[in-house]
Amino acid sequence: MKLARQLVLAGAVSAVFSGAALAEPIVFQLDNVTTEGGTFLTIQTYVPAFPLIGSGDVDFATGIGVLNLPDYQIFVDINNDGFDARIDITNWQQTVTAIDAIGNVTSTASGSVVCTVVGGIGELVCPTVVSTPQSWPPPNGDLPSAAVIDPGAGTITVTDNTVSAAGTITQFYSYSAPEPAGAAGSALSVAVLAWLWRYRGHRRH
Repeated sequence: MKLARQLVLAGAVSAVFSGAALAEPIVFQLDNVTTEGGTFLTIQTYVPAFPLIGSGDVDFATGIGVLNLPDYQIFVDINNDGFDARIDITNWQQTVTAIDAIGNVTSTASGSVVCTVVGGIGELVCPTVVSTPQSWPPPNGDLPSAAVIDPGAGTITVTDNTVSAAGTITQFYSYSAPEPAGAAGSALSVAVLAWLWRYRGHRRH
C-alpha cells in the first residue's frame, strides 16, 4: 500500500511538470540582417551584437502568439565614412495574428524606434526611420514586406522591399523550443521512484 501511494505521488509530480510544457516559451532571436541592391554602401552595427536573444510563444496550430526582442541599438554608417545615425529600439514586439498554410506571417508590431543624428548625413537618414517597429506586413503598405515562418527549420525570414537607394533588407530570425518540461518531469518521476526504491531497500536492512 505504501509503494502504491509513492507511485501516485511520483505520477502527480510528473503530471505537474508535464502540464507546464504548454506554457513553456520558445527562444526567439534576431540572427542577422543583410542589405542588397542599394545605391549606397550601408553598414549597420548592432549593440548588443548578434544574436539578439529574446523570447516568444507561438501556437503553430492557431497561428497566434507573441515574439519579443530585448532593447537594442543600430549604428548606421553610409558609405563607410563614420557613423551617421543611431537608432534605439525599445519594447520590440510582434503579436502574431495568423500563419497561413505556406508559412506567411501576419503580425502587429509595437514598441518605440528613436533615431538620433550622430554625424555625416545622419540628418538625411533619420527622417526615413519610422517611429515603431514594422508589422509583418506593414499596415500602411509604404514598406511592402513578407515574413515567412518555417517550422521545420525553426526560422523566420523577413524581407523589406524599400526604396531603390536602400535596396532590399532581409532580416533572419530563428527560434527553438527548450527541452519539453514533460520530458524533465518524466525524468524527475523516474528519479523519485529510484530513490524511493533504494530507500525502501535500505529500510529492509
